[in-house]
Amino acid sequence: MPEKNPTVSVIIPTYNRAHLIGRVIQSVLNQTYQDFEVIVVDDGFIDKTEK
Repeated sequence: MPEKNPTVSVIIPTYNRAHLIGRVIQSVLNQTYQDFEVIVVDDGFIDKTEK
């Protein structure tokens, strides 16, 4: 069965926001619309954003 691409891409740019990124992603996941992908773009973090 072929994979269906998501209708919406949610792009979250971040730079040293480890303390906020979990809350931001959870906000997206809490939406009623579910046909999406989440892309986090990190511009060279020096904190623990990746974790």
